[in-house]
Amino acid sequence: MDYIGISEIISQVEKTVEIELSAKRLAHCRSTAETSAFLCERFGLDVEKGRLAGIAHDMCRELVYEEQERIIAQFGSCLDRFHASPSLQALLSDPVYRKKMIHGPAAACMLCHEFGVDDADILEAIALHSIADNGASDLAKVVYIADKLEPLRQRPSDAEEMLHTLNLDALFVYTLANVVRWFQESGKSLSPYTAELYNRMLQP
Repeated sequence: MDYIGISEIISQVEKTVEIELSAKRLAHCRSTAETSAFLCERFGLDVEKGRLAGIAHDMCRELVYEEQERIIAQFGSCLDRFHASPSLQALLSDPVYRKKMIHGPAAACMLCHEFGVDDADILEAIALHSIADNGASDLAKVVYIADKLEPLRQRPSDAEEMLHTLNLDALFVYTLANVVRWFQESGKSLSPYTAELYNRMLQP
């Protein structure tokens, strides 16, 4: 993607989310975009790709579930290049967590169809931002981290320090551990795929 093109797309997407999202969700998307851009710069990734994935990741979050499903049904071919991803398969095959997480794949499909974005790393990062996947691209890991640790989130007191000091893999593990801890403390159920990944990566 050329930089003139991606800058224009970021501007167009931001105008869309300004209309479609609540003020709180919009602020979260903007903060995720900035955190993602910062992490991309830290880890030598494409900063503008990170910014685009961050601003677009919750683009479909406030659409009704049926509309999210319609987008997937109509434009699901946009996911073909990473459709075999175990995490995406887990997300799409679990009827309970599909409803909670399908806004990511729907946003990827919308970005692909409505804005002409065909970069597989960007689309994967958006599609998988709600479900941890240690086999995903570095950009997908960055967006997952940024979504969970951006400054407007309730986050651990050492999160800012970790964002500035840990390497990408260690920061991914730190983020995953905090997600699992939040679910445990809140009494809410964690997706089986994320729980299994946590057990593999963090348990002795």
